[in-house]
Amino acid sequence: IVFCVISRYHGGAFVVFSKALNPNMTVLALEGSFASVLGGAPAAAVVFSGEVNRRTAADSRVRDLEALVAAACGAERAGLIAELDELRSSVRAQKLGEVAAEFDRVHDIRRAVEVGSVDAVIRAAELRPRIIEAIESRLHPTDERRAEAAQGEQRGSLREAPAPESTRL
Repeated sequence: IVFCVISRYHGGAFVVFSKALNPNMTVLALEGSFASVLGGAPAAAVVFSGEVNRRTAADSRVRDLEALVAAACGAERAGLIAELDELRSSVRAQKLGEVAAEFDRVHDIRRAVEVGSVDAVIRAAELRPRIIEAIESRLHPTDERRAEAAQGEQRGSLREAPAPESTRL
């Protein structure tokens, strides 16, 4: 399998097309793509929701409007509360985007190479030749790859050998 990441590679795809599960797979990724178990936006919304909420509450626009609400009464207070709800929602969306961007900067495609999830990050112009190279290297394996394949077959045949009569139920 030659798997090419052209944009984002997250969640189930990241797990299913894992080099740990598919060691004979080649994973190439275009520059600027992303790869991680969880993408930045879902990470910000779920894993880091407390951080997003903390940043929202600490935002000066929210704090200033909260102070006005605390000092107001009656109809003015009701109007300010509605305005505060809208502002919190808007600021939260902004903070969610900030946390998502921070996550994506940390979990960029180069990190995926470092941890072994991706073989190489390539330029778009290299995509076709690198796919061909990956396929041809499997069609015409080197002596080292032949030895690895032979060891794998040997281990597989040992596992498939029937158990001795004395251990059968």
